[in-house]
Formats: sequence, structure tokens, C-alpha cells
Amino acid sequence: MAPPRSQLTRYSYAMSISRRNLLKATAVLGASAFEFLNSSPAEAETIDIQHGSRSIKKVALTFHGAGAPDYADPLLKLFKSTGTKVSVFAVGTWLVNEPTVASRVIDDGHDLGNHTMTHTQMKTISAKRVETEISGCANELTKLIGNHGAWFRPSGTQFSTSTIRKAAVKHGYGQCVSYEVDSQDFMDVSTTKVVSNVMNNVKNGSIISMHFGHKVTLDAMPTILEKLHAAGITPVTLTELLSV
Repeated sequence: MAPPRSQLTRYSYAMSISRRNLLKATAVLGASAFEFLNSSPAEAETIDIQHGSRSIKKVALTFHGAGAPDYADPLLKLFKSTGTKVSVFAVGTWLVNEPTVASRVIDDGHDLGNHTMTHTQMKTISAKRVETEISGCANELTKLIGNHGAWFRPSGTQFSTSTIRKAAVKHGYGQCVSYEVDSQDFMDVSTTKVVSNVMNNVKNGSIISMHFGHKVTLDAMPTILEKLHAAGITPVTLTELLSV
């Protein structure tokens, strides 16, 4: 999800000032001002993982793991009944509140990864807190499944920054995982819109962003699975997709 408008406004102001006033801006906006002014979105787009091989008719359905189990439970049941494998990026606080979900995801053969401890806007916080967000969720995963999870995706942003990438590597993750298809289910758009957002943009190797915790995701999923299979495209875990 994109940063809030208020944050974008503050960054727009930061971009308008001269470099020699950067220290003043940092004092006003915090350390994130320096990160923002010195980050390269284009660089992140080439470094972060957005898709797998275009030569195989496989995709990865990736889910932000958070929210009430009312929707996660039937989604996991659907995946099990259809033999669908997915990847879940768990929020640490969600793991604390719903600890049985983690083992269930692993037991059903899905990937489980790190989506930060509190799902904060990762581009707007200090380097120290970036580390805390990543390590906090990694610790919760280790308690529940014995390791820090297969993958890491920063919260509140489609792409990482150098600060985020450095912290991710420090805590045992490789490249940050982004995505190229946004279902926009977190906006609670219509079921038809979620389906079209996915199917109109999906390609071989696509990584698709979706969310637990939203009814529209549950409502749209049977149709998405049906259409993917009709197109000869198989949903697999990130581990399988990126092994090619």
C-alpha cells in the first residue's frame, strides 16, 4: 500500500529544498527524509523480486497475513481442497494473536514469510526501527515454526530502500519480495474488480499481491483460481516459482 497522503506531502516539501538544507529537513521530518532524498525507486525496482521466469506458466499468489481468521480459515480450506499452493507474508502481531495459523500454513505446504512486526510504513521510520520491525517478526516466526520464514516483504511500500535491504540481509533474508500484479483487495473494491485486476495483468511468472482479512478476497478467489487454471496457469509457492 502507498504511504499516506500526509506523508507524501511532507516528502514533496523535502524534495523542494536544497541539499544544503538536508540536515534541517531531517530535523523536521526525521531520518526518513535522508532515506527518501537519497533512495532510487528505479534501483529498487531492479533489485527487488517482482516476478519469476516468463518461460513457465506459473504464478505466485502472495498474501499479506493479517486480520481476523474468519477469512483466512476458509481461504486455507479452499487452497487445500483445490491443491493450490500460496505464499503468506505474516505480520508479527498477527502471529502473536493467531499462532495456530503459522503451523497450518506450513503443514499445508505453503510458504510463510516475514511482513514486519506491526505493518508500519517502512519508508518513514528510522533505520533502528526498520531492524526492530524485521527482527520482531522473524523472532515470532522462529518461535512458531523453527526458522525466520522463507521470504521478506516490507510493509507499506511496493519497493524496498537501501536501509530496508541492509536490515533484511542482516536478519537472514536475501532479496526483498515485491510484486507486479496488485489485486487492490485491501481497498475492498468489488469482487469483479479484484478478479479483473488480477486476470487483466497476470503474465507467466507473475507475483500477485493479495490480503487475508478482507471478504472480497475470499469472494474473488474461486473465480481467480478457475480463470488461472482455464488459462493453463498454475499457482505455486514463491520457492517453486523462483527456483527456475
